[in-house]
Amino acid sequence: MDMIDNKLDGSAAGGILHEIFPFEMTLVQATCANCGKTNVVGALAVYMHGMGTIMRCPSCDQVLIRVARVKARKGEVLPRHARCEASSD
Repeated sequence: MDMIDNKLDGSAAGGILHEIFPFEMTLVQATCANCGKTNVVGALAVYMHGMGTIMRCPSCDQVLIRVARVKARKGEVLPRHARCEASSD
């Protein structure tokens, strides 16, 4: 199976993100450090598999957010490739 076959939109990761963050992450603005494009997390390209969830910039395919399950726990990694901002509204 090709990686493109597993591509979903960012709302598919809403459940696992809600388990980690106390607010609606799919509405958070994420700016890609590689290409500079800003999208809500819900618009990112998502790839889900047994090892975890990868969220990529829809413009340049840079990895922005990785969520991994480790021994029944969830661990999140927000690499340097994105800046995320939640609105206080």
